[in-house]
Amino acid sequence: MQEYKNAHIIVRFDPKICRHSAVCVRGLREVFDVNRRPWVNVDGAPPDTIAAQVQRCPSGALTFELVKKD
Repeated sequence: MQEYKNAHIIVRFDPKICRHSAVCVRGLREVFDVNRRPWVNVDGAPPDTIAAQVQRCPSGALTFELVKKD
């Protein structure tokens, strides 16, 4: 399991279940770019935008958790 996080969101990626449909990459290139390392840039878009794109992942390989502010 790979994890990418900032103060607002945690994105997790499980490469074992990814079907490489590229829905994430086509939908939000500012965040998901397989030619960049790390390939997930959680600072590339607002947390709600990232969360909405992660929910479109057809395999469930991508998940997210919004970080609660005190």
